[in-house]
Amino acid sequence: MKRLRPLTALVAALGLFITASLAQGTAGAGDPTAELGALVGKIQEKLRAGQNTSEALAPDIAAFDALLTKYSGQKTDEVAQILVMKLSLYLEIFEDFTTAATLTKQLKTDFPQTGPGREAERLLEAIEGRAKLQETRANLVGSAAPALNFNWASRDGLKTLSDLKGKVVVLDFWATWCGPCITSFPEIAALVERYKGHDVEIVGVTSLQGRVMNLEAAPVDVRGNPTKEYELMTAFMKKHNVTWTVAFSEEQVFNPEYAIEGIPHMAIIAPDGTLRHTALHPSDPSVNVSGLIDTLLKEFSLKRPKA
Repeated sequence: MKRLRPLTALVAALGLFITASLAQGTAGAGDPTAELGALVGKIQEKLRAGQNTSEALAPDIAAFDALLTKYSGQKTDEVAQILVMKLSLYLEIFEDFTTAATLTKQLKTDFPQTGPGREAERLLEAIEGRAKLQETRANLVGSAAPALNFNWASRDGLKTLSDLKGKVVVLDFWATWCGPCITSFPEIAALVERYKGHDVEIVGVTSLQGRVMNLEAAPVDVRGNPTKEYELMTAFMKKHNVTWTVAFSEEQVFNPEYAIEGIPHMAIIAPDGTLRHTALHPSDPSVNVSGLIDTLLKEFSLKRPKA
């Protein structure tokens, strides 16, 4: 199942509203919130079972439409939420931005006086932004990986990304203040162990942040003192058992050239310097990172680890 990434507070808040309504025991015939909550519950069960395609969820999509028809005479927030949940399914599970945008326009037209209807324009802007981001990422794949220049690296001699050409390069964009980044360290450490002695280089890419988190009890202020920030990175790596290369890039960690909107953000580069995979989460169970790396090693006739 894909990770859910609500684009605005609207989608997240409505999900909480549904949960709260069910907890209050509002279920009953003729209650749009209760009926929607029951439908959302069924969808969640399917998603947990890995049924996340439009084909698997076709009956549920039809159920959204049936509810909208049933309550078509009511232009309330509760009925508008039915449409919001349908569009969020297209947005977050199918990542079908075209359909999600169409449904958002419908929300604005059909429910203009409701809370969701008033938020529709903002949601539409977010959807269009996500669609543009996805298009940028799609164009990156198969093209030369954007350049990276390193001001400091824990590995001697690493100055640019091109220094690693000829290897499969795994870039993990991160920062010390990012909890999910640190939580994913065990998965990265496992990759390091798997590819010891192979033509695979794993690099944790960060940039100067002006503070170091998760090292001492309180954040360490290093604004204007990059040398101190570099020194503390060595201590941070020791504390968190970081066994792979860490490098500070001249480019910001939220690097627009890599279309990074959040971290951790993992990208995999082939030995010929082309970007092959991007926007991966190291801890996402649906992503077989080692499988992607092994495929590239095989493509370039490089030694692979035994299964």
